[in-house]
Amino acid sequence: MTLGRSAGLSDDEMASMADAQQSPLFTEKEKLVMRYAETLTRTCKVSDEMFEQLEANFSRDEIVELCFLVGLSNLVNRVHATFQTDVDAQTRASVGDAAFCPIGR
Repeated sequence: MTLGRSAGLSDDEMASMADAQQSPLFTEKEKLVMRYAETLTRTCKVSDEMFEQLEANFSRDEIVELCFLVGLSNLVNRVHATFQTDVDAQTRASVGDAAFCPIGR
């Protein structure tokens, strides 16, 4: 949640991430980014159709930046999963008891 908030996401937006494609809180461009991130994370392949959608909405440099951002996020998540990293007290406190966040459960 701390990261989401630092990126300007509201608690409502973060809570609706699980069903983001149906949420009225996100623009079509934001939904495309989330579909891309999920596809790249799950399959490591992007269809020609999705790439065309990305090209229609982003410059080549922005697509490269998005690719690196998703890749870096995946790397960080895999490191934390491998070493079962504990969440620090400051992060735990900033999350509070938000029902949609699994930290602390």
